[in-house]
Amino acid sequence: MDMQPLGAYRQLLASSSSPWASGMVIHGSNVLADLVAGLRRHLETDWTATYSRRLEPRPAVIGCVPWLTDRDVADALTAFDQSCIIVDKQQPEFGAVKRLAVRGRPISSTYLEGFDELSVADEEGNAPVVGPYDGLPDPTDLGPIRVVGWQKAVDGSARPMLHSKLLVVGVTTYYEDDEMFAGHIPTFRPLATWMGSANWTYASRQQIEFGLWSHDQQLVDRNYRYLLSLLAFSEPRGASTVGPEPNLVSVVWDDDGFREYLAEHPDRFGDDDEEPEEDPG
Repeated sequence: MDMQPLGAYRQLLASSSSPWASGMVIHGSNVLADLVAGLRRHLETDWTATYSRRLEPRPAVIGCVPWLTDRDVADALTAFDQSCIIVDKQQPEFGAVKRLAVRGRPISSTYLEGFDELSVADEEGNAPVVGPYDGLPDPTDLGPIRVVGWQKAVDGSARPMLHSKLLVVGVTTYYEDDEMFAGHIPTFRPLATWMGSANWTYASRQQIEFGLWSHDQQLVDRNYRYLLSLLAFSEPRGASTVGPEPNLVSVVWDDDGFREYLAEHPDRFGDDDEEPEEDPG
């Protein structure tokens, strides 16, 4: 029997994107095509018109999805300068996953808020210790594929899984911290978000799905925060752990070491609140 996509039936809403208050929305069988089109629009934008060229704006994307098998989606993601897509640990190494893993370019943790005190745990799962003579850990390359959740059960029983399908596109750039004299600080500027019912699979192109793009900054920021928390919870591609065991851990501050240092070097830090002496003149 010749089966056409459900979205092609005339009784259903035409599968074409329509504008709404903060972006575009689509229903039907062309949801992934619209997702890919939105990714390409972001890539084709000249971000130096918004951010100075010397601040090196580069298109970046982070996202999550249970299943990734669609080659067009994988190819669109590989075109980004930096990317990290989190998939459920139960999915096999589909060709699209391998394609993105090999051809994609990972995002550096240096651009992600709150990740400056996160580092990869050692082989025993211990966090790095930072003392008075140490700097913060070097940034970590994250992605372009990471996993989260549980391994597939041998007996086929159901296990909890990542079921969110969303992403945030933006640019990695720098901002100038004139107040603290810290120079150019790397940052990720989240600019738009996509969310929908569709897995990023070829099969979803035959199904009735929905998807939407939004530039509403409050929604974009909420989705970005969610993805950052999921990224901190994730594991590297190929992780063999049965359950969730994040390999990014918070550094441990050597408080005793800092106390000893301050006791030995009391003149290194002045009292910023001390009143200046009165000018005798």
